[in-house]
Amino acid sequence: MQARDVFLTQLIQGPKQFLIPIFQRTYRWKEANCTQLFQDILRAGQSPNIQSHFIGSTVLIPSESTTASIPQWQVIDGQQRLTTVTLLIAALLKRAEEFCIETVSATPLQAVREYFLINNYGQGDAKYKLLLTKSDKPVLCSIVDQQPLTKNSANNINRNYGFFYDCFSEVDTIERIYQGLQKLKVVEVVLQAEQDDSQSIFESLNSTGVDLSQADLIRNYVLMRQTHEEQTMLYENQWFPMEQLFGGSYESKFDRFVQDFLTLVTASNSLVKAGDVYPIFKEWFACATKTQSVEDILKTLLDYARFYTSYSLLKERDSLLRNAFADLRALVEVATPTVIRLYYLYENQKLSKKEFVAAIRLLESYILRRSVCDMQSRSLGNIFASLAHKIQEYKPLESLKVSLARFSKTSRFPNDTEFLEALMHKDLYESRICRFVLDKLENDSKEKIDISGFSIEHVMPQNETLRPEWRKMLGENWQQVQHTWLHRLGNLTLTGYNSEYSDLEFSAKKTIPGGFNESPLRLNRDMRDADQWTTQEMASRGKRLAEKAVQLWQNLEVDPSLIATYMLEEKIKLSENFTFEDISGINETTKLLFRLMQAHVDKLGNDVSPVIGRKNITFYTLEPFLQAIPRKSYLALVLSLDYEDLMPNLQELCANTSDWAFIINANLSGVYCELHSVEDLIKLSPLIQQAYDEALA
Repeated sequence: MQARDVFLTQLIQGPKQFLIPIFQRTYRWKEANCTQLFQDILRAGQSPNIQSHFIGSTVLIPSESTTASIPQWQVIDGQQRLTTVTLLIAALLKRAEEFCIETVSATPLQAVREYFLINNYGQGDAKYKLLLTKSDKPVLCSIVDQQPLTKNSANNINRNYGFFYDCFSEVDTIERIYQGLQKLKVVEVVLQAEQDDSQSIFESLNSTGVDLSQADLIRNYVLMRQTHEEQTMLYENQWFPMEQLFGGSYESKFDRFVQDFLTLVTASNSLVKAGDVYPIFKEWFACATKTQSVEDILKTLLDYARFYTSYSLLKERDSLLRNAFADLRALVEVATPTVIRLYYLYENQKLSKKEFVAAIRLLESYILRRSVCDMQSRSLGNIFASLAHKIQEYKPLESLKVSLARFSKTSRFPNDTEFLEALMHKDLYESRICRFVLDKLENDSKEKIDISGFSIEHVMPQNETLRPEWRKMLGENWQQVQHTWLHRLGNLTLTGYNSEYSDLEFSAKKTIPGGFNESPLRLNRDMRDADQWTTQEMASRGKRLAEKAVQLWQNLEVDPSLIATYMLEEKIKLSENFTFEDISGINETTKLLFRLMQAHVDKLGNDVSPVIGRKNITFYTLEPFLQAIPRKSYLALVLSLDYEDLMPNLQELCANTSDWAFIINANLSGVYCELHSVEDLIKLSPLIQQAYDEALA
């Protein structure tokens, strides 16, 4: 790395071209920034005592495509200043021509143009000293060429050019600004492509001022290491399509997308923290490039971005999926790792559309039931991160169901009884899901009603001083009835006539224009058919709607044997990391006994699976039926049998473990016996056979 302080005119003059890498942010300076720079230059030009004015650093790296005639430099830092000075000079020249000025500080205008704006002998894009990217490029080129700007070019470049143009209202200002330009100094830092880490320097230079987003840092990290041509190709083919997917949400949502992406590709069981996204991405990317090209890595990122935006930004084209996504998104924001995993399997034809929709609806039911039942939601992000990795490629929907069924008590799937009771007795109005529930209960039909302009209505009013008609209808304990039933499902509905209903008596709510008697909503049929509105009617309606909700947001139904199968498969997979030699306390004697016993057990049937752990070996069908623990000169055996159910002759061979507090290194209970020799194995074989048979039953 070489660094020196130079006058800006010295940096720019001569045949050369400054290229802004495709991954850099577009021109961002506002009028306030331009005003400050203009005033600084004007002050320097007016004062003979100011010999130089420092405006910052410019970090450059030689472009690999540099030609001998016009050297090219990639601008790693300094785009905003170089672009602004270019606009200032272009505006100065335009005004000077309009004032019919031929020279500035004895320099012909054409010479000024060639010094600062163009390469006189450059062809095509090589003509321009500064070449921007994206939508900025044509605007700046048109300004330099003094061509009319289109209506669509009203961006920062055009606006700031207009600002500088207006600043040159006097001839003297042109002269003073040009003299001030000669005094501008910068620190020119030139990096060596093969020696300096341009990304690290870029991060250091941008550690102050406006913070770079994780998206900016990641984009620069990926593209900065490529040649200018490769940068352009990768940006246009991979990165720009990602920006298009996010649209106006790119800056606000892309960081969160990468957070979920890294959670998936790093197999993290907890959601990657927002502050760790960039360092984790760098580590993952460095590892990925050992086996994949940068283009293939970005293709993967683009695919996952498509999955993410289809769900999170509801850009899914299929109406069934989009509707399912919309309902789940209305309930939870942190389900994206699981949804992206499902989308990946759907895209790769491992999951049918019907199964995909069913999976999303199941997640919706899980979230809604937990919310209604007031179960904690603090760890949902980590729950969905972990759940994503449990979805198996060959049976996605089944493995999702099994994983949900295996959740612990704090994160479990509420059953029908819990859900029904909570719906009937919960103060639903106080919940954020109240409108969602009422909406879905109303529109669970092919004939849907647009309720977007409706509000939640309390049939029995909220007013603590109920009208006399209400008090009489509810009875002497009307206050207790109101307190108990006011916010429950049975008393809540939707209406477009909330202000008209106010706290009117029930009969008036039925009969006024637009009242319950005229309401087209299915939710309001109970009130239409009722002559009064008491505890009995509210309870009846609450139960009816709750039962409908139980059908709408269905329970999780999984065969217990399927859960046992998955659990056993996990144990077997973990067991593959161990051999007899890894069991704690094993020796040559007990190793031989282990082998004899396993050979005997293997003959029981093809459905026996041994699972070796650190302290024992356990034999399973779907459930464990035999466990062997090494002792100094024998094996301690625990069989899953009820001692009281054994024949007397078999009871003589074993002991009842219920009489003991524990057995060292065992995690199975039932009966206990010892294996010292082959003869013991023959004696104990009926017990082993019975344990096996009962495990199958």
